[in-house]
Amino acid sequence: MGSRVFNVASYLGKQPLFVGMSSGDLARIAAACQIKHVARGETLFVVGQASEGLYLVVDGQVKLYAKSANGHEKVIEVVEANGCVADAPMFSDDRHSTNASVLSDSLLLMVPRGMLVSEIEHNPGLALRMLGGLSRRLNKLVHEIEAVTLHSGVKRVVDYLLGSPAAIAANPTQHDVTVSLPASKGTIASLLSVTPEHFSRILHDLQLRGLISVQRRHIHILDTQGLASYA
Repeated sequence: MGSRVFNVASYLGKQPLFVGMSSGDLARIAAACQIKHVARGETLFVVGQASEGLYLVVDGQVKLYAKSANGHEKVIEVVEANGCVADAPMFSDDRHSTNASVLSDSLLLMVPRGMLVSEIEHNPGLALRMLGGLSRRLNKLVHEIEAVTLHSGVKRVVDYLLGSPAAIAANPTQHDVTVSLPASKGTIASLLSVTPEHFSRILHDLQLRGLISVQRRHIHILDTQGLASYA
């Protein structure tokens, strides 16, 4: 990835978790952080491993996933730049319940567990923001379980496309919206709990109906209202 140099304290101060903290607090946390350049395909942690701390994704992508005994993977989340990788074991003696690996060459900032716990003990604002983040992650997982249980594969794919930042930011009257998949189609298929083959068939069918066009990882929504009503 090269030798990117950046101001760790300044970066932390712009992240939602640490916003509003004093320069002294940020400098203290920054001094304890570890900068990690991680190559594509490398593993961050595995199920059963003790948590080191919180990973901030400065650049790149991290995949959280479960893996069966026969090697099959279920992608749980893809964390992109400016996101964070954290879970409840960081605040207990439990071990990681998921695996994490890097989807592209990434620059990560690891805030050690001990430092974070120490800061939370005397900073109620940080504690509340951390709880808020964990709560949002839990709600997101509940919604995903609901979708897998109650919704068809087609609806999950359509909801994913329409729920993308590009689609949400688009003007309601805008017809052509481009959604760039953040990872491979196979990874997105696993995230949506459909097989890669089923995912491809769904995209092909939506394309035949004139609702989308597909160019590699770029999916152009040609008829937003039609796509929403189709599922």
